[in-house]
Amino acid sequence: MSSTLKSRLDQFIHAPQTEFTLILLILLSVVLVVLETSLEGAGFIYGLVYVSEELLTGIFIIELTIRYLVARNKRRFLRHYWLDIIAVLPLLRAFRLLRVLRMLRLLRVGILVNRNLNRISSSLAASISAQIGVFLIIGLITLVGALGIYLLEGGQNESFASLRDSLWWSFFTLISGEPIGGQPQTDAGRLITLMVVIGGLTMFAVFTGVVSAVMVQRLRTVMEVKYLELDELRNHIVICGWNRGGHLLIEELQADSELKHYPMVVVAEFTDTPESELKGVNRSQIYFYIGDYTTIDVLESVGIYHASRAILLADSTRPRSDQDRDARTVLAALTIEKLQPEIYTCAQLLDRKNNVQLRVAGVEDVVVVDELASHLIATSARNLGAVDVLSELLTVQVGNQFYKIVLPQKWVNISFWEAAQRLKEEFDTTLIAIERNSNGDRETLINPPKDQTLLSGDHLVIIARSLPKIGVPVR
Repeated sequence: MSSTLKSRLDQFIHAPQTEFTLILLILLSVVLVVLETSLEGAGFIYGLVYVSEELLTGIFIIELTIRYLVARNKRRFLRHYWLDIIAVLPLLRAFRLLRVLRMLRLLRVGILVNRNLNRISSSLAASISAQIGVFLIIGLITLVGALGIYLLEGGQNESFASLRDSLWWSFFTLISGEPIGGQPQTDAGRLITLMVVIGGLTMFAVFTGVVSAVMVQRLRTVMEVKYLELDELRNHIVICGWNRGGHLLIEELQADSELKHYPMVVVAEFTDTPESELKGVNRSQIYFYIGDYTTIDVLESVGIYHASRAILLADSTRPRSDQDRDARTVLAALTIEKLQPEIYTCAQLLDRKNNVQLRVAGVEDVVVVDELASHLIATSARNLGAVDVLSELLTVQVGNQFYKIVLPQKWVNISFWEAAQRLKEEFDTTLIAIERNSNGDRETLINPPKDQTLLSGDHLVIIARSLPKIGVPVR
């Protein structure tokens, strides 16, 4: 399969419209299973339901086949979708009872609903994700219990002579924790009853708080996309490593009006993940992954192939020397650029001399923290308070800040001074630099001569209170 076709299939299968359609089709398939069971032998209507169900099964098989083809890690695909595969196996149609397994795709509905709620409103998703999971599991147990007992004993036990009676029996048994309204007569029926009773006791424990908070959190985790499907994130930011400035980095990124909707995956060898440090940020968009970010398997697990940015911090989660921390940063940057050459990468170093390897690897930006801090202090000392100006420009949370935009095509071949005048007059924005690619290398012209000609492909570095609606922002 060509990479272009694979990329298009990947975008199609993970598009919100596709997932919304899939939710409706899964719910429709559940309704059809119930109708097929209750209408068996009803002639034309039964045949129509049967054909419709076969058609939906074919669609689900195509959907899972596409997911398998675009999955980079086939083992991870099988680990995440084995229940879905069982639910649509055509061979199971030969066994009358096993049709209830098609209800298992209700769990996929919960995951898809929560994922798309996250796109609409992360706070809404965080508040109701657990409730969605609970109600779907209750519905799954009720339907599986009702269909199972009806298919097993409907022909010989008057208590389950109709599907309606079986549904009420399953629901009341679930919520009471004991068989209500009928007693099974077969061993298989007793096994179904036992499953429903155990399901009811478990759900009762969740509702009443008898089970520990860990179990409730695990239910929430099952129904949230963030812990199950990191490899399905798109255009996210991968942060490799963690130190005491990590929470400030996330706060600054989320303060940007464009970047605040980007998911962020923090990967490091955590002993305890630092959720307590993240106050005042949208934690529903932040995912922690415990692992060694210098290895290919870990980077693939956090979806590095589909990430838009990679930020490498000088990792302090484990006791290491400064040289070892820089060595891990360089190794991770080399691996990331090899796996995903198109990604934007920014690396934090402790020693400037380690910059050579990063430049060769294609890392776009390197920040040497101690060096930058020393320059800021020296600038403040020379200019008696200029640090206040720098502090404002280096944050998006207060006042003015730096932005980089693509030079509008209509401004090509005008002078730097003319562009600066237009920006100030029309957008109250200050032009300070031109960024230009020269023979494959990035060249930044800060405060160039006023007659410097702007060329096609240039980027303009500006100071503004907000991003002006001109050109295309560099993201």
